[in-house]
Amino acid sequence: MDKISEIKAKLASAAHKETIEDSTLIRDLGLDSLDVVEMLLQLEEEYDVHFDDVDMNKISTVGDLLNEISKQL
Repeated sequence: MDKISEIKAKLASAAHKETIEDSTLIRDLGLDSLDVVEMLLQLEEEYDVHFDDVDMNKISTVGDLLNEISKQL
């Protein structure tokens, strides 16, 4: 399984439903802002990527997150 598919599967598992790229992290997945920051930090460590403050502010959907990670892999 490639890294993007692995991340999508983890997000879907966390949400207990099939995750689509248009799902918002906060409204649809039920994460709060602290959850999002913690998730991004974990993804940085696990996949050796980096999100700066500008990146973090642009990420609101699963698709945004996957696109940002794809740019760095």
